[in-house]
Amino acid sequence: MAKPSLTHSSQSQHYTIKEFQLLVKDKPVVPAEIQPFVGIQFRCSGDIYRAFKELATMPVESFLVVHLDSKNRMVGMTTCSIGSMTSSLVHPRDIFRPAIANMTAGLIFIHNHPSGDPAPSDEDIQITRRLYEVGRLIGIKCLDHIIIGQGRYFSFADQGLMLGGGHD
Repeated sequence: MAKPSLTHSSQSQHYTIKEFQLLVKDKPVVPAEIQPFVGIQFRCSGDIYRAFKELATMPVESFLVVHLDSKNRMVGMTTCSIGSMTSSLVHPRDIFRPAIANMTAGLIFIHNHPSGDPAPSDEDIQITRRLYEVGRLIGIKCLDHIIIGQGRYFSFADQGLMLGGGHD
């Protein structure tokens, strides 16, 4: 299986994160232009980072949600928030509404820190806990929250901060 990437090699066309976000904003499924990315199986946080590392170049915080099937293959993506240089407003209903409509089995949250430092803020930790709890209540697994910085990333799951990484 090909490595996740924002470059679609069969047409040698490059999708930038901005185009990627605009194409999928508020839609629970991936449109035809991004169809090559559907079915990519994410096995670890490094796979997510490699697929979305271009987020580090964005001048404002952006919060994306990757929708997964039961085998952790991408079935869709939503852009939940495009914020300011230092914050992004995220509400659980905006994240879980398309996940429920899409019958998503699992979610991976991704956002960038324009400062380049991927260390989570107190707000990042609080929203991750809140999203995890909502997912637990409605039966959608919240597998990871990746913060993308300049040349590096932080994974809540890798650091044991996803409360077990799944639900019973």
